[in-house]
Amino acid sequence: MQQKLTLVLGSKTRSSWSLRPWLFLRHHEVPFEEIVIPLDQKDTRARILDHSPSGKVPCLLHGPVKVWESLAICEYAAETLALPAAWPMDPSARALARSMTSEMHAGFEKLRRELPFDALRKPAPQALGPQAAEEVARVRALWREARSQHGRGGPWLFGRFGIADAMYAPVALRFHAYGVELDGAEREYVFNLLMHPAVQEWLDAAAQEHPAQEPPLAETLAERTAEILVKPEPEPPELLELLDLPPTTAPAAALAAELVPVPVAAPAAAKRYVDDPAVTQETFPAADTHRDLPYDETQRDLRPEEDQRKAGAVVAPTVRKEELAELMAPRDPASKPAPAKNPVIETGAAEPVVEVAPTKVRSVIMPP
Repeated sequence: MQQKLTLVLGSKTRSSWSLRPWLFLRHHEVPFEEIVIPLDQKDTRARILDHSPSGKVPCLLHGPVKVWESLAICEYAAETLALPAAWPMDPSARALARSMTSEMHAGFEKLRRELPFDALRKPAPQALGPQAAEEVARVRALWREARSQHGRGGPWLFGRFGIADAMYAPVALRFHAYGVELDGAEREYVFNLLMHPAVQEWLDAAAQEHPAQEPPLAETLAERTAEILVKPEPEPPELLELLDLPPTTAPAAALAAELVPVPVAAPAAAKRYVDDPAVTQETFPAADTHRDLPYDETQRDLRPEEDQRKAGAVVAPTVRKEELAELMAPRDPASKPAPAKNPVIETGAAEPVVEVAPTKVRSVIMPP
């Protein structure tokens, strides 16, 4: 009989470390039970010690086995349950993924302090100190490196969802909640994490922990992702700013009444070019059909063709109606001249014809 998995978690509103293994297991559809312990309560530590020997969450219970650290939980589940793509197969990609995960696990202290995890925070920008800004830039650089070098197989850091994505998921939610400026691959990655069904499930559960809290992060999926898809347009300038008028206490209606409308002249008709679809080029001589030169009727040479040739002008050939009708008339097939026969080349003595007996060929199938 297979032993069940139980994951001990902290409050889903505050516990970013609990989100990491929970998301990894949910992504791979691993069945497990949850024990959620509210944080910042008088009996919080005592309740956690009943399950986790370190007194911290998360903690995975698998029969007699207890695993009480986020990265260790993900690796234990991947090895025990044979979960695919926990780490990339390529050695260089796997080395980068492990390095990024370890850096996330042990670093970015200023980022955590200035951008605390809050699943119910309504997205709004927040000023960062210089050290926190450097750590934010470092995370963005890591994401760009992973996506550009190893992310061709899917929307995640290394193509397929793995432990590295689970470890950086809370950071992506922080960037969204605190309005961190992102672009390109970073922006797409945060959006993909927000759209993950398991992340949406986590945010819904966090909202249920504090149903009366105002304002919530968002009530619908569209509201949660609207800030990352469309930035609000700037407010239109006031009427006085558009007119560049000095400040005054007069109401806008009085100012509008004093304005005298200025008639606007109709735009002049553009010159018509020979290649205008409304006029075919057959209307004009061939000398006037240059695309870069507008056609001017007043400059057209109306002299006879002989006078134009004597003056050295280029004259387009003229085809009379009778000649045109003769060219366009259907021809009698009988009047069509017979095609010329191919010439026969005479050679010397005829070469003797040698009969070749048929040869049986055995087909051979080469091994692949």
